[in-house]
Parts: sequence; C-alpha cells; structure tokens
Amino acid sequence: MEIILVVVVLVFMIACTGLYMYLVDNEKINPHIPRPVERDQVQRGNFWDAETKKFYKWDELMKLKKDKEQNGKGHWS
Repeated sequence: MEIILVVVVLVFMIACTGLYMYLVDNEKINPHIPRPVERDQVQRGNFWDAETKKFYKWDELMKLKKDKEQNGKGHWS
C-alpha cells in the first residue's frame, strides 16, 4: 500500500514539474525568480525582542536597539 502511495506521489510531482516547464517554455506563465532582498528595502512584519518579550515594527526595534546601545544595556553587539 505504501509503495503505491509513493509511486502516485512521484508521478504527481513529475507531472506538476512537467506542466510547469511546459507552461514556462510556451510563455503561458512567467517563471518564479525570487528577488534578492536589498539592504535599504523597508522591512515588513513584526519582529520579536526577547528582552521585552514584545513584537515591534522594524523601525521601532532599531530605535530600541540604539537606545539600549547608548544606555549600555542589553545583549546587542
């Protein structure tokens, strides 16, 4: 039973890959090319600070880091 499941999964994966390659070759869809993250790009989402046990936006977290460095507190280095 497990062998049949493995074979079905492999056939499905090969079929999906083949379909993707066919669609990209015939220019029906654009290939997925991940963009590199630039340093100056705005960070999105929330970031965790372990000391305060809170989530912060990126700008707030960088301000908190700067404040901790000036006060000599925290584990930032």
